[in-house]
Amino acid sequence: MNKFYRVLSAVSLTLSIALWSCRGDQGPQGPAGVQGPTGTAGTNGTNGANGTNGTNGTNGNANVKGAEVIVKVADWKTVDAASIGTGATGKTGAYTATDANVKATMFVFAFVKVGTQFVALPRVIIKETDGATEQVNFAYETGKVTFYYSSQTAAIGGIKAYAPQTDLTFSYVTVEKTVGQAMQNEGVNLRSRDAVMTYLQEHKY
Repeated sequence: MNKFYRVLSAVSLTLSIALWSCRGDQGPQGPAGVQGPTGTAGTNGTNGANGTNGTNGTNGNANVKGAEVIVKVADWKTVDAASIGTGATGKTGAYTATDANVKATMFVFAFVKVGTQFVALPRVIIKETDGATEQVNFAYETGKVTFYYSSQTAAIGGIKAYAPQTDLTFSYVTVEKTVGQAMQNEGVNLRSRDAVMTYLQEHKY
């Protein structure tokens, strides 16, 4: 019996060696197979929910227009300013801003920025020690607003200047004359920019 197993093992080993020895080199790659059918298209995703509408803004005042103008030192022009009643003229610095909102039916409030606050025009400063002065004013007519500036270092013999030493920021608001009259009737401080703007924000015309 043991002899039979030894013979069978020898035969198996011989066949294994023969089969391994007879294996040839790997053949060339076969042709590509036929492409399979296209898969079924996926379904579109569900539309997302609409976003929440934003809060409506506060209604504006259609009869009120505001603007802010920065006038550079070099923008001032020296012009003749007519006096009132005497026929004489004097020199002053002027800058004109064109604005189609300024019409015959409009009233204009104007302010100049001093530090962090706006001060109503006209603004006249007189120094007590020597009478030095600084004047900032404005005028308006259809289609434009003109700002004026002049200063003098002393009351007598002082040096005159028709442009400030720094850029000036002006703010002005145009309103219908009926609105301006209503503000006067209600006692609004027209020389306070905050009071004017607060009134205009609270009253819609």
